[in-house]
Amino acid sequence: MAVELDETLFPDIHEVLMAYLAPIAETDTEPPHEDGIGIQINRVGGASDGISDYPRVQITCHHPDPRGASLLARKVANRMENIAGEAIEVEDEPRPICIDSCRVDTPPEAEPYENPDARREVAFYALSLQKPWRR
Repeated sequence: MAVELDETLFPDIHEVLMAYLAPIAETDTEPPHEDGIGIQINRVGGASDGISDYPRVQITCHHPDPRGASLLARKVANRMENIAGEAIEVEDEPRPICIDSCRVDTPPEAEPYENPDARREVAFYALSLQKPWRR
């Protein structure tokens, strides 16, 4: 009996979160240009059991003003707390992506930054999602 290899890939969590958080501010995997406002998304760990992916992500909110960074981080946190069950349209994915769960590992907190004229707030989230269903 031959076992068929499932070649369906997990979605790129960076792409999923960039699409989901885009309505709040510019998103990328790199910090915005100097004195810029933006949301930086990086996978920093996690695991997969072949059925579900469990990415741990760091989301860094950049803003030139401390209050602006805090407000941006709180908007992101609020949106992340409501991500489970949302249909997220991601370019090059044939179907919307659905996050099964999201847990806050570390809520947003201010972090020192090399540039004294810029501020950033960093938070960590643990997510779970399955491979998209294909027809």
